[in-house]
Amino acid sequence: MASDVQFAQSADAPKLAEVFFAAFSDRFNRTMFPDNPEVRVWMEKNLLCGEGIAENQIMLKVTDPSNPDVVTAFAKWIRPSSGSSADPDRHEEPAVWPESSDGELCDRFFGTMDGHHKDVMEGRPHYYLELLGVHPSYQGRGLASKLLRWGLTHADEEGVEVYLSSSPDGRPLYERYGFQVLDGRFSPFPGYEQVNMIRPVQQK
Repeated sequence: MASDVQFAQSADAPKLAEVFFAAFSDRFNRTMFPDNPEVRVWMEKNLLCGEGIAENQIMLKVTDPSNPDVVTAFAKWIRPSSGSSADPDRHEEPAVWPESSDGELCDRFFGTMDGHHKDVMEGRPHYYLELLGVHPSYQGRGLASKLLRWGLTHADEEGVEVYLSSSPDGRPLYERYGFQVLDGRFSPFPGYEQVNMIRPVQQK
């Protein structure tokens, strides 16, 4: 069915960007990523479904069952690397942000988030939910849970932990699925707090 979770393709990048800017429209995200053509092109190439997506990064999408051409939600999962217990770090080299972005804020937010990720997981194999967004017009329909369960199912099959960094709005959903809040919450922007969460290996 069209509403099921599907793998996103590079051609979906503009539609994923549309969902991103609709879902992450608060002042914090708009300061990092203004909604303009330059940033959209960068987003499509570097964060969503383009050149910046590595082999172990999985982009998922959910479409409108009445119109399969409309993407309603997406998630970016990073699975454990083949032959290595450590996940590659997307920000090992200095990131080049769009000119109209607030590069200092981007460095502070993503740098802190990546640092916490490394410190907490210490190279242990795990699934990492890097990004999840649902278009506001389709919220409240269980789409985030569908995208979340995809990664949890694979993590449980492989017997590994799941890690993510969440905004306060996302925390209740993740807690319902067994995630625990860790130390190391941080506030990169006035009025905005990010929390680190982990879901332990589930006993079979």
